[in-house]
Amino acid sequence: MRTTRTRLFALTLAMLLLVGSVAGCAKKAEPAKTGETTITTAPEPIRIGTLPTEDALPLWVAENKGLFEKAGIAVEITTFQAAQERDAAFASGAIDAYMGDIIASAALEAGGAPVSIATVMLGATAKEGRFAIVAKPGSTAKTAADLAGVPVATSSATIQEYVLDGLMKAGGVADAKVKKEIVAKVPVRFELLMNGKLQAAALPEPFVSLALMQGGVLIADDTKGENLTQTVLGVSDKYLATPGGMLTIKRLLETWDAAAVIINADPNSFRTLLVDKARLPEPLKTTYAVNSYPMAAPPTKAEVDAVLVWMKAKGLLKTELTYADLVQALPE
Repeated sequence: MRTTRTRLFALTLAMLLLVGSVAGCAKKAEPAKTGETTITTAPEPIRIGTLPTEDALPLWVAENKGLFEKAGIAVEITTFQAAQERDAAFASGAIDAYMGDIIASAALEAGGAPVSIATVMLGATAKEGRFAIVAKPGSTAKTAADLAGVPVATSSATIQEYVLDGLMKAGGVADAKVKKEIVAKVPVRFELLMNGKLQAAALPEPFVSLALMQGGVLIADDTKGENLTQTVLGVSDKYLATPGGMLTIKRLLETWDAAAVIINADPNSFRTLLVDKARLPEPLKTTYAVNSYPMAAPPTKAEVDAVLVWMKAKGLLKTELTYADLVQALPE
């Protein structure tokens, strides 16, 4: 867990670097005065790791539309095929920021790779970014209660297991009655479910939509009731402490907002880009609903605390973490 000194240093440096800067100012190096000394800082190039999922669409739109250049920031986006590869790259310093979830962020923080969550990328509301429990085609199961004691496939110690637990609890199923079958890879889990070799599975989009299209039975999803999932942008504390790091993140979040506004005005016009970058399955390429995206804002304390409580109960955290350890208040 980071020290208070690290946090205060980053915040103090940020205020020194960003004093007097406002949204819409000229995108060039910005001076910050400390006493009689004038420091001119330039934005620091940033390397962001993503997965090939819809959550990162505003970043790809910003890249495609030249919004990063307009903001005066150099952004390199690398797509990883697995979360483990992304996390290893972040821990090694090969990337400065990542698209991930709160569980991954807490694990990195506790594991000695200090991170600050800058914003929610998808999942600011329950309607954004669907996870679901789906039963096999032909199943007579209709509700979570019908799956009490029935093995449900998921991955272990992940956001998918967290959602499965949350949806089963919301459906009135006691913890002792939640049975799990670990199938780590989502595509493999999907295929086994569709072939009837699994009774039910926890799936993210776009596999939820594909499963339902092919006869799967929707048991429960997280678009109703409690908002269980948030995809977030995590940024290395080491990067934030560089002279231009905080300035870059400020401009990056402004650019995120600009890209989200563009997408939300006409989501389907970005279907081709989403198909290319997120590698949507062929049957969904013309029908999959493109999400609306939130304006930049961090996850709430309640959302983060719920994840931390779950991780601690599962024995996934060896270090005590709090909301303040993971979410850094960035300057306006």
